[in-house]
Amino acid sequence: MDKNKNAIEKEKPFFLRVKKQKLLLLMLLPGMIWYLLFKYLPMLGLGLAFTDYGFRANVSFIGLDNFKRLFTSSIFWSAFRNTLLLSFYNIVFYFPVPLIVALLINELKSFRAKKTIQFLIYIPYFFSWVVVGSIFVNLLSPSSGPVNAFIKALGGEPIYFMADPNYFRGIIVSSYIWRQMGYGAVIFIAALTTVDPQLYEAAMIDGCGHWGRMLHITLPSIKSTIVTMLLLNLSHVLMIFEQVLVMYNAAVYDVADVLQTYVYREGILAGDMGYSIAVGMFTSIISLILVLSTNKISSKLLEEPIL
Repeated sequence: MDKNKNAIEKEKPFFLRVKKQKLLLLMLLPGMIWYLLFKYLPMLGLGLAFTDYGFRANVSFIGLDNFKRLFTSSIFWSAFRNTLLLSFYNIVFYFPVPLIVALLINELKSFRAKKTIQFLIYIPYFFSWVVVGSIFVNLLSPSSGPVNAFIKALGGEPIYFMADPNYFRGIIVSSYIWRQMGYGAVIFIAALTTVDPQLYEAAMIDGCGHWGRMLHITLPSIKSTIVTMLLLNLSHVLMIFEQVLVMYNAAVYDVADVLQTYVYREGILAGDMGYSIAVGMFTSIISLILVLSTNKISSKLLEEPIL
């Protein structure tokens, strides 16, 4: 009956089907307009990557000169290396944390304890990076920070963590984990609620232990969620910007300057818009390659592509 009804609906003229769903389409309109204005229309400016567009009266076509400058710039390659390293550290050290936290919370028997812990770890996600940066600056302050106060109490000398290249990357990764952990954990907790409890009961009857149930039931049941979250993390690995911008300084440029902050300095501060657009285009192409590659791998692991 439902199949016949769907077939009849498809045979109706397009405008009649649109008219019937006009309220739903009106609800979609604000989102469509936002994507059009801020996601698709800006792509028209990609052509400026082949010009000397900037703070000047005349704009001329210069072909691939901006890309030649990009590939021969030591500062660009330093920013590219820093971006890859910070992204790699974020994925390696951050990605397992929400999953582990979700598995631990899922083992709690008390409903109130579960909700309390979820609330506490999710709060930092609502803080902007400016707030997070301020928190870490105050915590690690060499004069008044509690971390250095503890070091001095042990007889050590205070350390200016935010200006020390040896510590700065660790601070970036730690602050990223602290802010994002709750968001990722909530997604995994939601996925864990879909696991059939009867599977656990059957495994317990067969003598399967706690770790065995986790390895053979829990993790395989949320495998698609794990791979999807990995894909989402890889999709913006080169888009690190606000976190670094509010926390770095000239003393740590060598280890902290990333592609997006490099684009910001060259385009907004120095006014070399054409060159900064070229760098942004290069970054977007690399990100696209990473996403497509990960999707190809996930299609083999999950036997179907995510995208």
